[in-house]
Amino acid sequence: MTSFDVRGASAANCNFTKFRSALLASAIAFALPSAAFAQDGAGQDEGEAAEDVIVVTGEISRTIESSLAAKRNLDVIGDAIVGDDIGDLPDLSVAETLERIVGVTSDRFKGGASELSIRGLGAFLGASFLNGREISSGSDGRDVNFGQFPSELVNGAVIYKSQQASFVEGGVSGIIELQTLKPLEYGKRRIQIQALGGFSEYEDRVTDGDPFNYRLTASYVDQFQLGDGELGIAIGGQLRRDTAPEDIYTSSSTYRPCNTIEGIDRSNNCTFSTDADGNPDGASDTYFISNQYIFRAQATEADRDAVMATIQMAPTSNFQITLDGQYSFRDDIEERANLVIADGRRDIAPIEISPTGALLAHSGETRLENQSVWRQRTEEYIGVGANIEWSTGPLTLAADFSYSQTQRRQDELDMRIRTNSRVFFELDSRGLQVPNLTLTDVSAVEENTGLAFDLNNHDIYTNGARARRRLENVDDGIFGARFDATYETDGSFFRSFQAGFRFADRQRIQDDGIDQTLSLVAGYDDAGAIAARNDTFLVDDLFEGADGTNVQGLSFATWDPIALFAALTGSADAGLPAAGISTLSSQDTDVTEKTYAGYVQANFDTTMFNVPARGNFGLRGIRTEVTSLGISSALETAPGPSPDTITITEVGDPIVNVEQNKFWNWLPSANLILELSDDKLLRFAAYRAIARPDAFSLSGALTFDDEADLGDLGSIVDAAGNPFLEPLSSWNADVSFEWYASRTSSLSVALYAKQLATGVETDVTPLTIVVDGAPQDVLVGRSVNSDDKSHLLGFEIAAQHKFDFGLGFQASYNFADSDFEFEDPVVVSGLALADFTDPANVVGFSKHTGNATVFYERGAFNARLAYKIRSGYFKPFRNGSNRFTRAQDFLDFSAGFDITDNIQLRAQVLNILDEPNIFSRPTLDGVAQADFSGRRYFLGVRGRF
Repeated sequence: MTSFDVRGASAANCNFTKFRSALLASAIAFALPSAAFAQDGAGQDEGEAAEDVIVVTGEISRTIESSLAAKRNLDVIGDAIVGDDIGDLPDLSVAETLERIVGVTSDRFKGGASELSIRGLGAFLGASFLNGREISSGSDGRDVNFGQFPSELVNGAVIYKSQQASFVEGGVSGIIELQTLKPLEYGKRRIQIQALGGFSEYEDRVTDGDPFNYRLTASYVDQFQLGDGELGIAIGGQLRRDTAPEDIYTSSSTYRPCNTIEGIDRSNNCTFSTDADGNPDGASDTYFISNQYIFRAQATEADRDAVMATIQMAPTSNFQITLDGQYSFRDDIEERANLVIADGRRDIAPIEISPTGALLAHSGETRLENQSVWRQRTEEYIGVGANIEWSTGPLTLAADFSYSQTQRRQDELDMRIRTNSRVFFELDSRGLQVPNLTLTDVSAVEENTGLAFDLNNHDIYTNGARARRRLENVDDGIFGARFDATYETDGSFFRSFQAGFRFADRQRIQDDGIDQTLSLVAGYDDAGAIAARNDTFLVDDLFEGADGTNVQGLSFATWDPIALFAALTGSADAGLPAAGISTLSSQDTDVTEKTYAGYVQANFDTTMFNVPARGNFGLRGIRTEVTSLGISSALETAPGPSPDTITITEVGDPIVNVEQNKFWNWLPSANLILELSDDKLLRFAAYRAIARPDAFSLSGALTFDDEADLGDLGSIVDAAGNPFLEPLSSWNADVSFEWYASRTSSLSVALYAKQLATGVETDVTPLTIVVDGAPQDVLVGRSVNSDDKSHLLGFEIAAQHKFDFGLGFQASYNFADSDFEFEDPVVVSGLALADFTDPANVVGFSKHTGNATVFYERGAFNARLAYKIRSGYFKPFRNGSNRFTRAQDFLDFSAGFDITDNIQLRAQVLNILDEPNIFSRPTLDGVAQADFSGRRYFLGVRGRF
C-alpha cells in the first residue's frame, strides 16, 4: 500500500517579518512617551480646570462621557456609544465599535465584524435602523452588514434593549440605531481628512498578491444663514481598496445519517439500514457524513466606497426639514482553488464516532477533484430619507419618508476536473481545526496515468471535465412612511402624549436559479487550457494558522480560472442569459411584506416612593400582509458523471404560484425610571416584542443541492421556506440599576426575562414534482410555527472607570440561558435529521458574551487593547442542516498620538490572536468548516481643520 504526504513546500514570509518588526518598534516608540506622561502626575490633574469644574480631556474620555450622558437620558433600558466629534470612533467599521457595548457581539466574516447580536441573541432576533429607518440587506436574511458603514462617517449608535410603543417593531433582543451627524446641532465648521494604510498577513502569502491596502476618508460640516433661519450641511466619503484572503476547509452543506460500514472496494455509498420493522440494523452506530470535503486556497480583492450626506434646514424656529442619504458600493472578487474529496460517502469505514454521531475519523475511497472558481460579487446600497417637523405651541407634528435599496449581483465561473481512478484516504479531525488528510493508496491513479502521483501535476486530473456559470441577483427594497404627533401638557403627571402611524412596503427578489452546465468546446488537454495552467500555487503555506494538521503547506495544480473558462467554453460570456430570456426558476424567492402600524403612548414625569420618576406606557398594533411567489417547474433527469448518480434540469415554462398570509400583532409596553439619587437610576420595563422571519424563510421556492452528485431526487430537492411562517413573539421583563459615579465612571447591572410565545418545529410533508413526465412525491421539511413556549433568562453587568493618572478600563459580561428548540429542518432521502440530532437553540444565541478594554490616555497619547469573547452559537445557512459556530475570542489594539492640535497619528492591529471561525454541522462536535483570515495592521494620519 502506498502512502502519500499531502504537504507541499512553503515560502518564508519575509515581508511580514519586516513589517511586524517595524510595528513593534513603533509600539515601543509610542510607549516611551506614554511612560513619561505617567510619571508626570504630580500637581493639579489635567482634567481639573477649577475646584468645582471638571473638563474631560482626551478622545477616549470624551467618547465615554458622551456615551454615558446619552445612556442616562434614554427613556428605555439601553446603551449608547457616541463620538464627541466626527471620527472619534476609532474602529474600521461601526460593527467593531458597537462590540464594545455590553451584550453586543458580532458575527465575524472575512476577518471583520459584520452582523451584530444583542445580549447573546442572534441578529435574527434584533432589528437595525439608520436614523430610525429600516436598512435593506443583501444577505440571505434581514441581517445588516454594519461593515458597509465606515465608523469615521457615523456619529454614534444607540442600543435599545427594552422597547416603547413609538419604536418601529422587529426586535425581541433589542434595536440598533445608527445616527448620522446633524450639522445644525453640531454647530461648528469641521473639515477632516484621514488616510490609513494597512497590511494583511494572509495576503502576503498570496502569489503576486499585494499585502498593502489603504482607505481614504474625508468629511465636511458647516452652517450658513438661511434668511432668518439656518442651513447646515454634512458630507463625507470614503474610498477603500483592500483584500480579504482566507484559508478555508469546508464540507458540503448536505449531511446524511449512515450506519453501514462499507470498507475498501465495496463500491457503495453508505446508507442508513433498517430491518423490516424500521429498526436500525447497520453494522455501525449512526454517524453523519458529508457529500464532499474541500480544502480551499483563495486570492481576493475587496473594494469599498461610501458616501453619507445630510442637509438640515430650519427656515424658522418651529419648522425644520432634514434630508439625508447614504450610498455604498462593494466589489468583492474571489479566486478559489479547491482540492475536493469528491466521493464523500463511498466505501466509508468509521474510525471514531462521537456520542452525538459526528464522524471524527474515517477512511474511504474517492476521486480527487480539482476545482477552479472565479467569483465576483457586487453590492450597491442606497438609502434616502426626508424628515419634516413643525411645532406650534404644545403640538409637534412630524413626517418621515424613506427608501432603502440593496442590489447584489454575483457571477461565478466554476470548473472542475477529476482523477480518473480513485484513491484511498483517511480523514481525521480529532483535536484539530482542520482535519489530517492521508492518502493511503494512490496506485490506481499512477497505473491509470503512467505518472508518479503528484497533486501539483496537472496531468493526473483526466476525468469529468465540467464548466458551469452561476449567477445570482438579489434586490431588497424598503419604502417607509411615518407620521407622528406629540402633545406637551402642563399636567403634574403626564408630560406628553404621542400617537403615530407607519406604513412599510418591503420586497425581496432573489433570482437564484441561473445555473448552467455548459457544453465544452475543448478539453483540459487543449492548447488554451494548457496555457491557463499556473506554474505556482495560489498561496504559500496554506493553513499556516491551523496548528497540528498535516495539510499545512498543502499545494496542488491550479489554473487561471478566467482563461480556463474561456478555453473550455469558447467565450468568457458563455452562460450569460440572452436579453429578453426569462430566468425564472423554482429556486427563486419573491416575497413582498407590507406592514401597517399605529401606536399611542403616554409619557409621564412625577414622583413615586418619594423620588423623581419618569417613563411611558403605550400600545402598538401591526397588521402584516405577506405575498410569496413560488415558481414550479417540471424536472428532467439524466445520468450523472459517475455511476448511480443523477443530474436534474428544469424544463418547460415556469408556473408562478401565489401564497398569501395576513395577521395582526399587538405590542403593549411600559417603562419606569426612578432617580434614586443624583447619580443612581433604577429602571423597569415590561413589553411584548416580535422578530420577523427572514425573507428567505418565507419563500415558496425550492432549493437544489448541486455541490455533489447525489443518487436520488429526495437527496437533491428541498423546500426553501414557508410563506405561512409568522414572527417569533415574546413577553419581556427587564430591570436595570445604573450608577454614574463620574462623567467617565459607571456601573450597571441588568436582569431580563423573555417568554418566547411562538416556537418553531419541522413539518415533514410530501411534495409532488413532475419528473420525466410523471408525478413523483418527494419528502421535504418546512419550518412551521408551533404552540410551544420557551423561556430565556439573563443578566448583564458593565463597569468603566478612568483613573487620574490616565489608565482606564471598560468591562462587560452577559449571561443568558434558554430552553428554546429549533429542530433540524433537513429531510434527506426520506430521513429527517431532526430524528437523529438534538435541536438547536435560538438563532445566534450565545450563553456567554463579554468584552474587556484597557486604555491609557495622557497628554497627546492614547492606546486601547480590547478583548471580546463569545460562546458557541447556532448559525444556519438558508434551509440547510443546522450549523453551529464554536466559541470565539478576539483581541484588537489601537493607538493614537497627537502631533499637533489638528494632526493625529493612528495605529491598529486587528485579530491579534489569529482567531479562526470554526463551524460544526449537524451536531456540535464535528468540524464542518474552518476559516482563517489572519492578523491585520493599520497605520495612518488624521487631520482636522
